[in-house]
Amino acid sequence: MKKTALLTILAMVLAFALVGCGSGAKNGENAANNAGKKEAAQVSQEDMDAAVKKIKDNGKLVLATSADYPPYEWHLLKDGKDEIVGFDIEIAKAIAEEMGVELEIKDLDFDGIIPSITSGQADIGIAGLSATPEREEAVNFSVPYFTNEQVVLVRKEDADKYKKMEDFASKVVGAQTGSIQEETVRENFPKDVELKSLSKLNNLAMEVKNKTADALVISKSSGEQYAKQFPELVVIDAGVPEEPGVCVANKKGDDALTAYINQVVQKLIDEGKIKNLIAEYEKLADESTGNEGAEEATAENNGK
Repeated sequence: MKKTALLTILAMVLAFALVGCGSGAKNGENAANNAGKKEAAQVSQEDMDAAVKKIKDNGKLVLATSADYPPYEWHLLKDGKDEIVGFDIEIAKAIAEEMGVELEIKDLDFDGIIPSITSGQADIGIAGLSATPEREEAVNFSVPYFTNEQVVLVRKEDADKYKKMEDFASKVVGAQTGSIQEETVRENFPKDVELKSLSKLNNLAMEVKNKTADALVISKSSGEQYAKQFPELVVIDAGVPEEPGVCVANKKGDDALTAYINQVVQKLIDEGKIKNLIAEYEKLADESTGNEGAEEATAENNGK
């Protein structure tokens, strides 16, 4: 980051941490604010053009994601072909299209996304990725484009047992490795909870189904999709704190690229396109639940 913009960006990070989350009814229109526009003003168009040129010279925009998080991103069998779809993917496509380059998708374990950016193997990371102080030390973040609640996925037969986080005392609670939900369990659930961290959400949902875990903390939109995929499971509201808004990540210190991404994301928000994409892919995720080919494709990529 430019030194002149440092205080502005630090203020933005604090603002991100305070952004509340909601269901599909909430979106980046509420989360994004003037902070991103002010940051963009700190970077010249010449600097942004130079950042984009580096990517153009490479011929592609490389995206790091973790495709087991419907409706953000997931595997879907379409016309006999396994594709990664989701509203996060459409945002990445919009950024690539604005740059005039092709999009290359790297499907990784969730905890591999930030290392792939810091190592230069990926240009950006989009995967329902929330800005936290720890992550901000490693990468830059765009303005938030969507907010979501955190819920708990449990077996239907046990749903009446759990009304609040304290009810999970001495239980096994799952969360995706490297996710904000992992930190939520550590900081907000009873201290005697056994945290089970795995890299794949699909595997964690199976752990709950098979009674090797009692619960899974997950974002509401994705939790609802897993509850449809596994009829034995149900989403409950246990008073879990809301998560920060989700953002696009890019390499630490590359403020020109962050400012460029902010411009694209803000335009998508202002035009209502992100809101429409969220609705579109929530519907597609609902319709594709139970698609055997999609489940097989997801299974083949297990083991976000």
